[in-house]
Amino acid sequence: MPSLISKLAERKGLTEEEAYNACLDMLRGSIDPVEVSAILMGLRVKGEEPEEIRGFLRALREYMIKIRSRGALDIVGTGGDGLNTINVSTLASIVVSSIGIPVAKHGNRGFSSIFGSADLMETLGYPIEHGADIAEEMLEKESFVFLYAPVYHRALKIVSPVRKKLGIRTIFNLAAPLANPATPEIQIVGAPSLNIARVLEKAIREIGLKRYAIVTGYPGMDEVSPSGASHILVNRDEYREIVISPGDLGIREIPVQEVSGRTRDEVFDKDVKGLRGEDRSAAIFIAINAGVALYVAGEVSSIVEGFERSLKEILTGKAWKKLESIISTSRRLAGLGIS
Repeated sequence: MPSLISKLAERKGLTEEEAYNACLDMLRGSIDPVEVSAILMGLRVKGEEPEEIRGFLRALREYMIKIRSRGALDIVGTGGDGLNTINVSTLASIVVSSIGIPVAKHGNRGFSSIFGSADLMETLGYPIEHGADIAEEMLEKESFVFLYAPVYHRALKIVSPVRKKLGIRTIFNLAAPLANPATPEIQIVGAPSLNIARVLEKAIREIGLKRYAIVTGYPGMDEVSPSGASHILVNRDEYREIVISPGDLGIREIPVQEVSGRTRDEVFDKDVKGLRGEDRSAAIFIAINAGVALYVAGEVSSIVEGFERSLKEILTGKAWKKLESIISTSRRLAGLGIS
């Protein structure tokens, strides 16, 4: 391991095999937390490369508990933008599921944010620690499941304390979201910069997805932004790059402060009001990202059409009713009462 750390200290990249073996050693707990921290920081400072991300992804997939799914979709951010926006990937996933596309939402608690996707689902009453059997039933009955990463990636608990103490985006933020236990056919992955988006696209193009998009938006948001221009690197039968701004959707630019929070309670309040359609700015933010997912999935012919359809799903109350059904079914399957 010292040789890898020395290599990273010289800003030299790891091969896919070196990254794979380093990640395996971390997941086995066979290296010291100080060495784990050194490798994660070395990769971050140097800049993670596609081969390194694929190496970590291979190791994570090797150790994860898998679930059966049929053509599911996932929308996931990689974190690290530090903006504390609402949980738009999770909320957009609910909208997409409400429209009829199966979604296997993979997520965790907040590491580099104050309120992660698992924090949201748990607060809403979803039993996040259910296992694979219930996960498969949820997909069958609701066309939606939330897959809490620690349940399916148990080995990650070994590196969790280091990640939490570092408090920044690491290569695990880039690789772990791609290691969805349902192995979805379609993924929309958020990146906090165009540079990271391009690196992720090069990594993701070789992992067997049917369709995918890497998105990044102003001002360094790992989502499609309501506040300015966003870049979307999309492959839906063929690869293309799209730049889209709020004006292209017929809406005003929404300041980041309107779709973010300073506390967990503030973020949760905007999450709920956004999906209910009571907070217009939050609802628009959710609909933009759901609209992109519908476009990538081939459900609509344009992002504009996807946005309009998603916003209607929110404003008519259908998306919130879908969430209520998801929570009710998940609690029943887990043997719990109504929250």
